[in-house]
Amino acid sequence: MPVLNVRGATVSYGGRAVVRGADLAVAPGEAVALMGANGSGKSTLIKAVAGLVPLAGGSIELFGTPQRRFRDWKRVGYVPQRTGAASGVPSTAAEVVSQGRLSHRLLGTPPRRADRDAVARSLAEVGLADHARCSVDTLSGGQQQRVLIARALATDPDLLIMDEPTVGVDAETQAALAAVIADRIDAGCAVLLVTHELGPLTDRLDRAVVLADGKVVHDGAPPRPVGEHADPAHQHAHPHANGHSDSDDLWGGK
Repeated sequence: MPVLNVRGATVSYGGRAVVRGADLAVAPGEAVALMGANGSGKSTLIKAVAGLVPLAGGSIELFGTPQRRFRDWKRVGYVPQRTGAASGVPSTAAEVVSQGRLSHRLLGTPPRRADRDAVARSLAEVGLADHARCSVDTLSGGQQQRVLIARALATDPDLLIMDEPTVGVDAETQAALAAVIADRIDAGCAVLLVTHELGPLTDRLDRAVVLADGKVVHDGAPPRPVGEHADPAHQHAHPHANGHSDSDDLWGGK
């Protein structure tokens, strides 16, 4: 049974279909990259899977349960595109990560030892054990991204969904985050990763699903980097900075 099964998904904004009839399945322990040019519908599809935007058509099942009836969200870890971990509210790194434990206890009950241990373990996993009491608005962009990933890891998910987690951070942080993702793959966690470049994760991914104009145009072996993309030191510009990304070159333009 797939941990995620998307069939004929259509998502519309303002009457315009952004995702059109997309099929996507992720098996237990499988690592899948969701790729495509800017505007292809990758992030929109991920948001639909996470329950953040409604479907206009099709269906989504999580662990064999229709999404509209799914309640066991502690089995799903979600890392959104980086917009700042603090969200304007003064919070420490540990406080942000502890949000990932809310689905593990009854509403209004205080954190248990298991919750505190999970927070500490997740911060250590992303290399921020020494920053637990730091206000997130004092952290660098890469460190804030690590906090968001630690929050998802703290749920102890069976499915980890990540929306471009390495975009806009330096090469060192990209390598560190790739190592964290690889460790979770090794531990048997299913991973669905939106990315423009596979980088150090190329050999750890089982499949790549490519979207173009909201439709699935490829579902199979991950593409192999070529030319400058194969250089481990190669860094691409942030895709939202100029409307163009390296994946536009790989997948035929915007």
